Amino acid sequence: MEHYLIIALLVVSLALFASEIVRPDIVALGVTLALLLTGTVTVEEGFSGFSNPAVVTVIAMFILSYGLVRTGVADSFATWILRLGGNNPILLTFAVMISVGLMSSVMNNIGAVAVLLPALFVVSKRSNYPVTKLLIPLSFGSLLGGLTTLIGTPPNLLVSMSLESHGFRPFRMFDFAPTGLAVMVVGALYMTFVGRHLIAERKVANNLTREYQLEDYLTEVVVPEGSVLVGKSIRSSGLRSEFGLTVLRITRRGNGTAVNVPVTPNVIIEPEDRLIVEGDVAQLLRDKETSPVKIYADRKFNDQTLTDESTQLAEVAIAPVASILGQSIDQGFVRRRYNVLVLALRRRGQTLQERFISVPLETGDVLLVQGTPDTLDDLARSHDFLVVNRLSASTRRSSKAPIAVGIMAITILTAATGYMHISFAAWIGVLLMVGSGCVRPQDMYQEVEWRVIFLIAFMMPLGIAMDQNHTGTAKWLADNIIAATGDYGPYVLLGTLILFTTLITEVMSNAAAAVLLSPIGIAVAVGAGYEPYPFLLGIAIAASTTFLTPIGHQANVLVYGVGNYKFSDFARTGALLNLLIFIVAMVLIPIVWPFTPLAR
Repeated sequence: MEHYLIIALLVVSLALFASEIVRPDIVALGVTLALLLTGTVTVEEGFSGFSNPAVVTVIAMFILSYGLVRTGVADSFATWILRLGGNNPILLTFAVMISVGLMSSVMNNIGAVAVLLPALFVVSKRSNYPVTKLLIPLSFGSLLGGLTTLIGTPPNLLVSMSLESHGFRPFRMFDFAPTGLAVMVVGALYMTFVGRHLIAERKVANNLTREYQLEDYLTEVVVPEGSVLVGKSIRSSGLRSEFGLTVLRITRRGNGTAVNVPVTPNVIIEPEDRLIVEGDVAQLLRDKETSPVKIYADRKFNDQTLTDESTQLAEVAIAPVASILGQSIDQGFVRRRYNVLVLALRRRGQTLQERFISVPLETGDVLLVQGTPDTLDDLARSHDFLVVNRLSASTRRSSKAPIAVGIMAITILTAATGYMHISFAAWIGVLLMVGSGCVRPQDMYQEVEWRVIFLIAFMMPLGIAMDQNHTGTAKWLADNIIAATGDYGPYVLLGTLILFTTLITEVMSNAAAAVLLSPIGIAVAVGAGYEPYPFLLGIAIAASTTFLTPIGHQANVLVYGVGNYKFSDFARTGALLNLLIFIVAMVLIPIVWPFTPLAR
């Protein structure tokens, strides 16, 4: 009966992960609470994930990664892409894949993507090559690069710690390198010569108002003599509270010429002011006789209408570690903190104009904002936004770059030689980063992707519940897998685990997939009489091959929103890549990690 409880939890979790009705970290919390309520695990076991060395190491890696970003080490890769790629699409694609892959081998995947994302818009402009042809290679390259080292991606750490918790020697720092490098090179060559041709050429429109369809959503109105608005400020006018209108521009005639008046909450409205407003004008049309403003003209708007020397439009993506995740724009945070107007929101290819201000923001959402050059610079320097089409290195401390590189090298070498456990070495590195000024103390908290941490920590009790000391579900599932495929030998067992992991990681976090399948992989290996290393390596590789959908990994989610891709773009480009990686893994893993009989 206990087996069916665990299976039910797995099925419900997978359904919720796939539907995205509930945030993944909340789903994981629900799993842990269900296990606690049923008495399947103890309270200590239910919250043991937060003290697990793998989780502690992942936290440290977020901080160390930011040290490489803040000191400008990561930015140098963008310069390298420009120098190597030039105007050649083949070289550009290969340079993007290799650059982000190398970065991802020592920093978290989403961090590598976030650093290079704005740079690729500059690369695209200079090379006249569509940026959409580069964004999917950027995301895929980050996933492949993470396969090359123990610290490159959370699944590698998680399968290694699972080995250790089951009494086996954990993977060392570069145990992943032979297979990971091969997979990364094959992936880079595929995207360079085949994959890039399968990516739809969805050029980013030069006219942002047209791209976001704002010309059908903006209206020009005039304030007539005698209007109740005359003499009132924008703040006290009631245009927003009563009519749902946001003033984007004020044009005022004086001395025979029209001038644009800066729009601030305190600017006073005068007779005959012409306002460009955003909002639902249906009420204005219904109440034409009593309305305090009159619709001036039926006209189309463009970028020039909404910009001048003091005002610009920009697209900004919500950063993975943004403090405003889950908040809606109508809470006023964006306007109060950054003094910009949000004109529209694009999520997964769909532009939201009406009522978007009440939609909770998610990673990968793209906002069209209007502000001064200074305010847009502030956005570029913030932790909350990635301003595309811009590069801002003003917050980088390049003088500290050699120190950051040295600290990262010491961390890796200390862990690789076995002198320190990886979790210990990583936190020594964090202390050195903070002590040397490469990372500020507040960055230790701001730059950690806490949703990922909570997701991993709250999924771990499910692995505990599946072991032999609890429900034994892992062995039960393993016995059924062996019964169905074991007679065909270890290759079929390995292939089955890789295929199942590949499919499941398309609808749930790769870290959660690794937590879930590691104990099953170990049980399968032990049940079949083999050491678990090749099977766990296969699970780790498959957990990071999230190429069929844009929702399997945050790196995909981020480029999905910015690139205005369709859902099918990922499947069309990634299906063959998944197949190639499966073939490479099936050939190479048994060579590097032979199927060694388990010592009895």
